[in-house]
Amino acid sequence: MDNWKSELDCVFNPRNIAFIGASKNVTKWGHIILGNIVAGQFKGDIFPVNPREEWIMERKVYRTVGEIPADEIDLAVIVVPSKVVPGILRECADKGVKGAIVVPGGFSEEGGEGIEIERELAVIAEDAGMRLVGPNTMGVYCGRSSLYAMMPPVRPKPGPVAFVAQSGNLGTQMMSIGQRKEIGFSKFAASGNEAATAASDYLKYFGRDPDTKVLLAYIEGLKDGREFIDAASEITREKPLIVFKGGQTAAGMKAASSHTGAMAGSAQIYNAAFKQCGAVIASTPNEMLDLAWAFAELPLPRSNRVGILTWGGGWGVVTADACEKAGLAIPPLSENTIAAIDKLLPPYWSRNNPIDLVGTLDRDNHIKCLEALLADDGIDAAIVLGVVGGSTLVTAHVETMMGAPAAVQAFVEHFKEVDRQIETRLLELTEQYKKPIIGVAVASDYKPCHTEKGRIVAAPTPHMAVRMLAGMVDYNKYRDSLEED
Repeated sequence: MDNWKSELDCVFNPRNIAFIGASKNVTKWGHIILGNIVAGQFKGDIFPVNPREEWIMERKVYRTVGEIPADEIDLAVIVVPSKVVPGILRECADKGVKGAIVVPGGFSEEGGEGIEIERELAVIAEDAGMRLVGPNTMGVYCGRSSLYAMMPPVRPKPGPVAFVAQSGNLGTQMMSIGQRKEIGFSKFAASGNEAATAASDYLKYFGRDPDTKVLLAYIEGLKDGREFIDAASEITREKPLIVFKGGQTAAGMKAASSHTGAMAGSAQIYNAAFKQCGAVIASTPNEMLDLAWAFAELPLPRSNRVGILTWGGGWGVVTADACEKAGLAIPPLSENTIAAIDKLLPPYWSRNNPIDLVGTLDRDNHIKCLEALLADDGIDAAIVLGVVGGSTLVTAHVETMMGAPAAVQAFVEHFKEVDRQIETRLLELTEQYKKPIIGVAVASDYKPCHTEKGRIVAAPTPHMAVRMLAGMVDYNKYRDSLEED
């Protein structure tokens, strides 16, 4: 797809939108999606189209696409019954519309006549040189153009992660979860039935997009596996691609076929192909998001040697087990590192990796121990357990106390300030040593602070921290192998 930018910019960065099927009925998709675009403060012109209305959302409504007083229309959003979509798409072609999002279902996923109608859409779009999203799609999002052309009222913040999903429902739910995790997205596409634009086309576009650092793909099945593999192989030379495969069982494959008409196949074959082209394979949708967070914010580890710093010994044991199972090494500490930490911890500390802080409360010393660990040339990355997020537990406890005295409130604020200071130091140490640091908090509902340096990466569990690092190590190993060839 050599003209990738001109073909898909009309979808993600349109100058204007013809919204066909606009409605005043608040229960209709023609009202909800239009409302999301308007509420999202899209930067271009919006032209609602409905032959029975004059004004919707304080905008003049046009009877047909042809009546819109614009010489060029970049994008049409089509929200009308499936049987009339071909006629509407022809009107768009006659008007010279460059791209179209066909929202409704009722096409190949239903079989029979739906298959033929979908093929007709593909022919119309191809003949007109029009980029077609869907049909049977939840829509698209673009941070740069403030375009929220989606069914659900999801409001992700702009950021470096791009996402294509063959399930609009799953994709938008993941965007919503990412919103709560404060993961920023550059672009999103629910590819739907992929009548004319496949997941690989979106990935090619995202791979060359300067706003995108990390790519995500939810895949149920591929019509052209070779095209996807070629696209992924090109992308992973420069940017990480994280893939989650839906339809991994007989029941899942059957559901995928009736869901988007996807040609699902053996999960083992798919995952082997994904691995061959350098993609990082996620085992759950949530893992896909956590991996994206790590890749977007952290430097890649040079190798697989991990240092563990833990406030409690048990969690260090659990994390060490998880590391070894994931192919990560837990090397012994150097003599210089042991000597440095001897000056910071009681004489009965283990002098080993994991570094058990033996319950000490001097949080300045915690960070000094971490710095000694990162200074060790035999360590490529660090997992920090229990050192961050102490204020979360303290705050939760105080909130259960009716009329907590001012001294207790001051104690809480002290913990919050210490958390901010620790997280600032973690970011500074990441930059100084160019090694990834992943925090794991003592509270499951912990969210990192927003400091003047940014926000640390904090995994919900030690096992997820290990999975993040293992994915980064595997990807870096793949890139190194390309340089050796």
